[in-house]
This record gives sequence, C-alpha cells and structure tokens, in this order.
Amino acid sequence: MNRRRFLSGVGAGAAVGVAGCLGDGDENGGADRPFPDADWRTEDGLDVALLADRHVEALVGAGGATLFSTAATSHDGDAEPTPWLPSQEYEAAYDLENGRQYVRQELTEAEAADVSELYVTADLALIRRRSGDETRYARRAVKRSDGDFAEVMRGEVVTGIRVEGQTAEGETEYEGLNLWNPTSDGAGEVRGERTARFAADAFAGDRAVPETVDTASATIHVYESAVVPRLRQSWAGEHDGQSASVDVDIDYRDLGATVPEPDWAETAREETSG
Repeated sequence: MNRRRFLSGVGAGAAVGVAGCLGDGDENGGADRPFPDADWRTEDGLDVALLADRHVEALVGAGGATLFSTAATSHDGDAEPTPWLPSQEYEAAYDLENGRQYVRQELTEAEAADVSELYVTADLALIRRRSGDETRYARRAVKRSDGDFAEVMRGEVVTGIRVEGQTAEGETEYEGLNLWNPTSDGAGEVRGERTARFAADAFAGDRAVPETVDTASATIHVYESAVVPRLRQSWAGEHDGQSASVDVDIDYRDLGATVPEPDWAETAREETSG
C-alpha cells in the first residue's frame, strides 16, 4: 500500500467547516483569539514545532487515534496529467493498548472498487486488496513491540503539521504548517469543542501536483490542548499543460478509541494459511 502516493506533499492540512464564529472580541477590539495564553501561539501565528510536539504527545498519551483524510482533485484536460494524485480517502487508526493498527486507502472516483486495507497486530500483518470484482489477501510476519507501535503512530499523526524530511544535500527540512502563513482567524468548533481557527493564503513550498501553484489556501483548527483536530488546504495552478486543483482535508479523531479486528481478518487468515 503506497501511503506516500496519497499524502506526499500534503504538508499542512485541511478539513471541513466550522460550526461558527464566536465573536467575543479581544481587549484590543480585534477578532476573537481563543486561548490567548497558549504556548503554541506566537501572537497571531503558530509555533509550529511546539504545536506538532504537543499534538503528537496528546494523541499518543490518549492511547490511540485515527487520521482520516480525503483528497479531491480535478483537471481540465481530457487525459489525466502526469504525475497525478487521484481523488481518494485515507484512514489510519492506532490502538496502543491492544497493539493494533488499521489502514485503508480507497480511490473514490474509480470506475470499479479500488481499496487496499492493512490490519497489523504485534506479530502479524493481514492485507486485503479489492480491485473491481476481485479480492485478494496476503499476510506477512511482523515483530512489533508496544514502543514500535507508538513510534509508527508518532510518525503518522504529525502528517500535515510538521513532517521531517531530507534535502538532496542531506539536510533536515520540514513540510507542514511551516510552509504556510497561518494567521489567527477567530474561533470555531470541532465535535462540540471550541477551537482556535487559523487561515493561510500563501504557500512557500514546492509541489508535485500541481507543479505550479497559482493560488493556495489553508484553514487550521487547534484545541486548547494543542490537538489539531482538523486541517484544510487547497492548491490550484498549471500541471502538465493543464489547469489542476487539489483539495486535501485531514481530520484527527477518535482519541483513546480501540481498533476492532476487521470482519475480513479471519477470511484473510484462512486464505493465506499454509
């Protein structure tokens, strides 16, 4: 399952609407800025490094969480440009107490079913691949400790916020909110909890799709605890001789929830035994 095919370049993130603005106003008469004393704030901006660390620690400390993301893409030519990011959903759930991980990737505009799933325990990984009317299973042995599960989760749940990479010269670089210009944009609400909302209208990074960014925007929600429950980011510009757009939503949810064994796991064991 090629996770990078989906989330490469996802940098800073996205997600759906806000339950509304709370227009309290601050002492200077400007827009409402929830949690003004939060250490992850830098006046009207964000301390991205601190926010990322606090976000990850909160999710790992909860014992598990789910990353759910969608990509909606479009282009104006008859032929699909190259390279391309097809519209899709990506879900990755972690359950540290029971040592379980579940991953699903589905192409949402494919003519036939195109879904890959992965279920991992401490000693076994089961895979189901559905393509059209065909379903295939696979398995592989794994050796993963509680610490290994937590480390994998740490790397996953920072997606869109602050992802570490390497330049061609071997230097450390980061992709995420640091490539945007997030500015305080009032208050919002996600799943019944108040958030500080930030908006961005400039993107300073390079992208594979679209290869030329003409316009870009992002919206970030942050709980007082520094958990980033929702992110939205959009890019539009020229790509392989066409006009193209990419909208990516990232949603962090289900803190502390367990991951049940999928209903196809027993069939996968039977189909791949021996």
